[in-house]
Amino acid sequence: MKRFAIFTLLLLTSCFASATMVKPMSVEELSSAATHIVEGQAVDSWTSWNATHTRIYTFTRVKVARSLKGSAADTVVIKQVGGSAGGYTQHVAGVQPMQIGEQALLFLRPSQNADGTMVVVGLMQGHFRVARDSQTGSTVVSNGVMGAEELSGSSVKTYRGNTLTLSQMEARIRKAVPRE
Repeated sequence: MKRFAIFTLLLLTSCFASATMVKPMSVEELSSAATHIVEGQAVDSWTSWNATHTRIYTFTRVKVARSLKGSAADTVVIKQVGGSAGGYTQHVAGVQPMQIGEQALLFLRPSQNADGTMVVVGLMQGHFRVARDSQTGSTVVSNGVMGAEELSGSSVKTYRGNTLTLSQMEARIRKAVPRE
């Protein structure tokens, strides 16, 4: 009976868990896995169901200011799982859709659906928000998000992401990306 109670508790706990588990990727690993690395601003966003009506996606049109890897068009459309459509909401812990006006440095690859959209490499890890540090005045990038956990060896801990100055990030990307 005691085993049944423990099993039931574990089952209920796992049903209510709302974290996303990620394998941490370095800037170099993100750079290698990405076909495109762009800096840009979110200009438009919408949501819709997939063809089988089983998953909601949020699409964000990003105006590309510059490309650090790959040849990007003036705009790219980013597809992220989750969002609200038709009175339903699907949320994936750790995934944070871009906000209109948001500046970001994005590590991208084409969607598996071959639909012309791009997806963020490493789920949320390849989505670095660009902001001005109020204390130093330097431009910083950060991919830290709430609701994600990382597996480190045999332990699980909160995923805190990376925060770097934009110039540090660019230097690491330049080292990791062969000249095109």
